[in-house]
Amino acid sequence: MEVVLHLPVVPNVELVAAKAAETLGGALGMRETQVEAVNVAIVEACLNAIEHGGGKMVVRVGSDKDGGKKRLIVEIEDHGDGFDPVTVPGASSSRVLGCASKRGWGLTLIRELMDNVEIESKPGLTVVRMSKYVENGL
Repeated sequence: MEVVLHLPVVPNVELVAAKAAETLGGALGMRETQVEAVNVAIVEACLNAIEHGGGKMVVRVGSDKDGGKKRLIVEIEDHGDGFDPVTVPGASSSRVLGCASKRGWGLTLIRELMDNVEIESKPGLTVVRMSKYVENGL
């Protein structure tokens, strides 16, 4: 089972991707808290792709089994300049003109919320792959 979305850069398009994950996560039996975590991670990854990706993005939401455990898998692809995920600074807060500006939380948050995160990036193609195992129960 897989959903593939070719999304333009328009306001709130990240919510379309999150809704696809919510629907598939529900079909897999994910707990609501897990679906919410996945949705936040997707929104963050999509916002990064919108900001740095140079145009439309492709979002794939699917599922598989890893060692008998079901998991939801999300890939977000953009076509921007690329970056080195190892050297991206962590979350920081700095003051600009007296206002607190929080930058860099996206990847940190994604890594905290998802069970696995892989990033492949080069000029013209960045793919963020992330997965969350399905935990049954309340």
